[in-house]
Amino acid sequence: MSDPNPIIWLRRERGARGPAPTYSRERIAEVAIALADGEGIEAVTMRRIAKELGTGAMTLYRYLPNKEDLYAVVIDRALGFEAQEPTGDARADLATFARRYRETLRRHPWLAHAMAGRPIMGPNMLRANERDLALVDGRGLSIDDMVHVVNLIRHWVTGAGQAETAEREAALRSGEDRKAWQERMGPYVTELLATGRFPYLERLVHEARHGGHDEQFEAGLAILLDGVEARFPALSGPPGNEPPERS
Repeated sequence: MSDPNPIIWLRRERGARGPAPTYSRERIAEVAIALADGEGIEAVTMRRIAKELGTGAMTLYRYLPNKEDLYAVVIDRALGFEAQEPTGDARADLATFARRYRETLRRHPWLAHAMAGRPIMGPNMLRANERDLALVDGRGLSIDDMVHVVNLIRHWVTGAGQAETAEREAALRSGEDRKAWQERMGPYVTELLATGRFPYLERLVHEARHGGHDEQFEAGLAILLDGVEARFPALSGPPGNEPPERS
């Protein structure tokens, strides 16, 4: 028995016969992404997209019948696809992957939250998954371990990106950048330190370098990749290594 409501990727965008459609999923997604980038994902509705296109919302439902379909196409379009061939240096390749993914999330600050949950399995997402797993292939890792490595980096980059976005949004809401916020918090922190109950906070205040987002990202990425290589030593050598023995 066929599914009366198949996922969007199983539906043809247009029939083999008849006039060419006025719009396309791609064009609808482009408008939706522009709205989300400028106003947040909450602004993305069929009614709003239709207004931007100068048509009625009911017209667009012929292309994307429901919100789930709309979000699937929009997310996949925003992810895009950028080729990356393995160089033989897995650590360098994984670092490039992490930085590339970070830039995608920075272009679309709403994307990380929108992707939470089950994967949408769109064409760009599938191609990206093949590309990213290829970076750790040929080194004796099982497919499960390959997925663990790639997902670990994705999840860490996503978390770092969400933290950066949250700080930026807080600054916009309050009108205070990080420096202004720290200055306003100064008297409170001074009182806390005077109690002697927060030795690590005192070290943070007097010893920590507090680098910018880029510096923090690179430091965290280096620690993450050190851990990946410690867990899977084959990744630190050339392709073709045998899987390491596990204790």
